[in-house]
Amino acid sequence: MSPLQAGRTYSFKNWLIDCQRRELRYDSVAVPIGSRAFEILERLASSAGHLVTKDDLIGCVWSGLSVEENTLQVHISAVRKALGKDRDLLKTVSGRGYTLAGAWQSGQPERFTAAPVSVPTDSAFATNLPNTHAPLIGREDSLNELVDVLSAFRAVTLVGPGGIGKTKLAVELAHRVASSFDESVALVEFATLQDPALATSATARALKLALNDKEVSAAGVAQAIGSRHLLLVLDNCEHVIDVAAQIASAALRYCPNVTVLATSREALRIEGEYVAAIPPLSVPRPDVCEPDLLLQESAVQLFVARTRALRTSFAPDAGDLAKIAAICRRLDGIPLALEFAAARAANLGVDTVLLRLDKRFELLSGGRRDQLPRHQTLRATLDWSYDLLPPEEQRLLCRLAMFPAGFTLDAAIAMMDDDASRPDVIETLSNLVGKSLVSLDLSFDGRWRLLESTRAYALEKLAEAGLVEQAARQQADFLIQLIQRPGGSPATSDDFSRLAQEIGNVHAALDWAFSPNGDAALGIALTAGFVPVWMQLLSFAECSTRIEHALAHFSSELECDPGLKAQLFVALGFALLNTTGSADRMKAALSIGLVLAEELRDLELQLKAVWTLWSYNLNSGQYGAAKDVGERYLEIALRTGNSASETVGRRLIGAATHFCGAQEDARRELTLSLDRSAHGLKDGTNQMWFLLNQSVLAKAMLARVLLLQGKIAQSRSLAAECLQEAESENDKLAMAYALRNAVCPIALMTHDLDAADRAIASLSKLVTREGIAFWASWTSCLKGQLLVLQGEHRDGIALLRDGLKARAENGWLMRNPEFLGSLAEGLFAIGENAEALAAIEDALSMSRQGRQLWCVADLLRIKGELLLADGAADTSRAELLFSEGLSAAREQQCRFYELKVAATWARIMAGSKRRQAALDLVGPLSALFDPEVDLPALAFARGLAARPGIQASASPGEHPGSPTCH
Repeated sequence: MSPLQAGRTYSFKNWLIDCQRRELRYDSVAVPIGSRAFEILERLASSAGHLVTKDDLIGCVWSGLSVEENTLQVHISAVRKALGKDRDLLKTVSGRGYTLAGAWQSGQPERFTAAPVSVPTDSAFATNLPNTHAPLIGREDSLNELVDVLSAFRAVTLVGPGGIGKTKLAVELAHRVASSFDESVALVEFATLQDPALATSATARALKLALNDKEVSAAGVAQAIGSRHLLLVLDNCEHVIDVAAQIASAALRYCPNVTVLATSREALRIEGEYVAAIPPLSVPRPDVCEPDLLLQESAVQLFVARTRALRTSFAPDAGDLAKIAAICRRLDGIPLALEFAAARAANLGVDTVLLRLDKRFELLSGGRRDQLPRHQTLRATLDWSYDLLPPEEQRLLCRLAMFPAGFTLDAAIAMMDDDASRPDVIETLSNLVGKSLVSLDLSFDGRWRLLESTRAYALEKLAEAGLVEQAARQQADFLIQLIQRPGGSPATSDDFSRLAQEIGNVHAALDWAFSPNGDAALGIALTAGFVPVWMQLLSFAECSTRIEHALAHFSSELECDPGLKAQLFVALGFALLNTTGSADRMKAALSIGLVLAEELRDLELQLKAVWTLWSYNLNSGQYGAAKDVGERYLEIALRTGNSASETVGRRLIGAATHFCGAQEDARRELTLSLDRSAHGLKDGTNQMWFLLNQSVLAKAMLARVLLLQGKIAQSRSLAAECLQEAESENDKLAMAYALRNAVCPIALMTHDLDAADRAIASLSKLVTREGIAFWASWTSCLKGQLLVLQGEHRDGIALLRDGLKARAENGWLMRNPEFLGSLAEGLFAIGENAEALAAIEDALSMSRQGRQLWCVADLLRIKGELLLADGAADTSRAELLFSEGLSAAREQQCRFYELKVAATWARIMAGSKRRQAALDLVGPLSALFDPEVDLPALAFARGLAARPGIQASASPGEHPGSPTCH
């Protein structure tokens, strides 16, 4: 800057930029702004109304330095903050630079006269920063960011809970920027002060100012500093917060070259302040176990470094590192707590520390002797913060400790007595957040949490006051009310997402409710209310365990809604349906639940029980029984008068009918289900236990029916549509159903192997990610089918056998004849003909026993091919099976399998010089399929028709060798 520029001012309305004093003033009052932010403002004012490019600003303000654009953006933010309500004067020209609006006038400064207190000398202040010894682990990014912030803002406050490392960070930061202040850095330590009134004197002593008693005030100290360059570090301000704010504010007002860096558990709340929340050190995610990845997290690095400093031989192996990671998570990455834990680990071992963390306030003590008394133990650190709180804030903090999974504002209000108004609770919660005792949960909107150590401390305080039972009861009541929908309206997906966040709190409430000092009736009500959430989360094992625990607490003396017992038994049946090896327990629970529901004349609950029985019969391959139960469901649904329930009944009947082999009847029922009440299929009343998307289920089953009827393009389109619908709603279970029931099998049956590979991979990933363990046998069998079709027979056989074994153990027989057919084809391909015949016999036997007739035509085809390959000269037995298969397919109106059987038989005929008969059999069938459809059977038929000397028939006729079968 030239001497002429240095003496200039720029003014606009109430604003004045004084380049000589390096001050921004509004109505003659100085506005805090950092040195480099001031230089940016000065440069913009000198070119007011014109574009100043980003490169121009960086070159002007950071001449000769390599600076990234985000540094410039930090300083631009500081300028806007300083301009306050006139922040819109600073305009951004996207991708280019900035302009300062307004008619800024250049002039000469007026003579500025400071208040006549004491005139400082021109000598610089000597720094009193302590030397740092141990490296500051995990704070490099924060330091780099704060260096930029300090050059943009003149007041920066580092806030965070006790033990987060604010003082160490401030001292290191001050060392890094000291050269920018001519090495004039003054550290004022308020930690040992008992009386806030002494804070001003402590500041004067740290600055070595010779002030008499009358001059020892915030303004007096500031005017004694005068225009000298200084970084004023005010450490541990929380217990002298008002006086510290006065000192900082006065320094900003009277001292144009002073920057204030403060540390506190709450903000100073002064003009121009930049509040930097200091985060905990990074901790590993629970699913990370690789040593190299664990050591990348700063909390683990600190723990290892501090332990090694006390025990030089400390060399943690992979197991130790996993335990250290768990310790770091339990201690929320708080550096002070980690140092205490590391000190104990050096003497007692990592295992002991991890096991004794529940007694953390006894374990985590023995800090360094050169630390402040409140940093000698974890309890002392928290005592310091707690004792500074007024009673209402102490009271709310202790009650909020009941929520291990975090809490909402409504939860905080519910935990206070009726005499605490909503605005009072909001104010109190806001104060706790401001004092770093409650933190905003960044994972969810509108939720807060306590650090684990803070929560443990607050629970101790609650127990000391004898208020645990009262608070636990309040929490349980709140959670029950939270689950209840206004007017009994059905829950939405948003409701379930919100309730899922409470699962940890529900665990805590249930543990208390079923404890000796708890309230079992509250626990039973909470369990019943939360069942749909467990279902939505696919947590069936946990759900069944919690329900059985609740049922065990029923007694004649317990006052409970009688409907709850019926609800819990029915819910238990459904939960067990979706876990492994639980068929007998499931049927027993459903039997009791259905009887109780009938006694209560609760039709909706009866529907749930019957629907679960239908699911069991379908899953176990008892399709005839499933159809009967579906009809029972429809009968009850008609009595309810609920059209949505009637629509579900149609779907249940349609699905069972499809597997029984009556495809046209199935198509009619499924189409009716979709057409009559499409809007009702997504209605919460109709979605049973969780958001089971009935539309997706109906479309997936109808897609299968259309495939079997030979409508290949429609089938593929509908399968894709139902998957897209599930994906658009991010409905994980609906996606799994769409893939399992439609997309995967249709791709496999039509030999679209690339599509099948992608779909099976998606299903497998979904099953693994969502923990749907009972679906693993599905992915195993589907992948086995794919491998057999791809020619990787042995791998496919192994997967099919594993999947079929798991399904048999769990009572899952649905579609097993189809899988046994694929197993037989794989065994045949590797020459294991006897085993292949045994597998196909099992498939046919199973198919007939449970009326699993939908694929019987294909099973007969496979058996016929196996008999031909067995070396028998007489083909009549095989051809009889082909004839029987064609009859079954035609009876079922199953054109897809009719074509497949006909093509196989025709291939045999063509090989035995009966080409015309072969074409007469398969030609008319192939003509019924769309020309663009590409299937192996169609390719054979079309190739046969193209051979010379053979003439295709005009229409399907009787198949040869079986004149009595039509």
